[in-house]
Amino acid sequence: MRARDHVIASTGVSLVFGAAVHSWPATLVCFLSGILIDLDHYLEYYFHRGKFPWRYKDLVDFCMPYKENKVYLIFHAYEHLVILWALIYCFQMNSLWVGMALGLSVHLMFDQFTNPIKPMAYFLIFRAQNKFDTVKIINEHRVVIG
Repeated sequence: MRARDHVIASTGVSLVFGAAVHSWPATLVCFLSGILIDLDHYLEYYFHRGKFPWRYKDLVDFCMPYKENKVYLIFHAYEHLVILWALIYCFQMNSLWVGMALGLSVHLMFDQFTNPIKPMAYFLIFRAQNKFDTVKIINEHRVVIG
């Protein structure tokens, strides 16, 4: 899913969440977490190119179409969400944490259903078991990820 679409989705989810919890900080955290999870694309670029993309266009050109043999995307992982939601539940964490978890969850769900990936691709364990091999993670090589 493109960054613009994540901004739109995060805006909608954050506004609904904000109306429910009546907290601007929690609303902002929900919005930002739904977008900033994509910072791992910058790390991915660095892993493959040895430098950070200083222009957004360079990052977009790197991701679309995706041509690398390995895909890491360390923040895009359901394992992180399970742990975060469990901590929120067990320790009755406040709406800031719920907002963060909600933003991350919505981002991953949209990616899961809009990107041409294998069903288990957003499990970090699955990617590691497959040695982060793009062919084993993405349904079509040289596709958009994000």
